[in-house]
Amino acid sequence: MKEIKTQDWNTFCQRLNEFERGASVDIQWIDRASNAERSIVREAEFENITFGARDGCNDQITIRAGGETETRHEIVEPLTIRLRESGKDGNYNGVAIEAEEGITLLTFRPAIHAKWLGGL
Repeated sequence: MKEIKTQDWNTFCQRLNEFERGASVDIQWIDRASNAERSIVREAEFENITFGARDGCNDQITIRAGGETETRHEIVEPLTIRLRESGKDGNYNGVAIEAEEGITLLTFRPAIHAKWLGGL
């Protein structure tokens, strides 16, 4: 697993928008309190991901995916962003965003190429 440093989250989101727009994405959410998993969307077309301030004291990551219906998933107060390697090639197909209330799992097809993350 590769962790993206907090100060690099905005750049990471920009690179996903640049290189993964149009890719297939699955979004799952795991509730921290009940440990229950819920599928938000499967095989949707990735549109974008943004990181910014929700209000004066909370950060937020918003993920948008399209397809038959548009999906918008918000993560309030993200704590960590970690990437899961897809194999021995050094690329990543999984992104885990941990927040106070739970964990959001993104699975990309095609994978996120390691070279796109240079410097992060």
